[in-house]
Amino acid sequence: MKTVEKEIGSILSGTISSITQRSIFNRLGGLATTPVQQLTANDRATIMQELESSVRLFARSNSSQLIASCAKALTPGPGSGPMGTASGGGAAATVPMTPKKFSIEQEKDIATARLEAWSEAVRIGLSKFASVKVATAVSELARNIVFYAGKGSVELRSVKDDRGILGLQIIAADQGPGIPQAKLDEIWAGTYKSQRGMGKGLVAVKKLVDDFQLDTRPGVGTTVTCVFKGER
Repeated sequence: MKTVEKEIGSILSGTISSITQRSIFNRLGGLATTPVQQLTANDRATIMQELESSVRLFARSNSSQLIASCAKALTPGPGSGPMGTASGGGAAATVPMTPKKFSIEQEKDIATARLEAWSEAVRIGLSKFASVKVATAVSELARNIVFYAGKGSVELRSVKDDRGILGLQIIAADQGPGIPQAKLDEIWAGTYKSQRGMGKGLVAVKKLVDDFQLDTRPGVGTTVTCVFKGER
């Protein structure tokens, strides 16, 4: 079984120096040498918190894609890991998922939401590529909540289209300061700049998803609702 260090090291190779990788794995301690299939949900969240901060700081390019790839690598397959044994088949789910809602207040919550989003996207049958996009979108939305609103929530729901095919709906909500219309216009025009990239994050999410809606009111908060459609 591959350890965290081997799995993640193969993803970061060529984008982050070996010295920096060694520093990352040293900070992870015993988790670095733990087989991926033996990780608990808390272990994965801890690892992703460290990886997200380091990748965004040191990666030469495509940090969001790298983070999503790391989340994918750490996500267990159906029935694997310490929570159970393998079951007889890996077919995607054909029934709607139970809605899941996650409180977002700190950076560790970003990692948890991203991993859960990836897992649910795979479970309901979205393609690997679409599942990576789901993880990236949730990461960006959760980051906006932490850094601009302070706290909020991310909710995952399965939805059926008129073909009866399951897709995934993401609802990211906060009770923060909201976004003034003038600033929102700058964001969509690509001219707004912030120290932590809120504008770029929203634009990136809008490009990733199939349906996108944003409801924001200054002094009340912001809700982003988006959908990834399933494929036949």
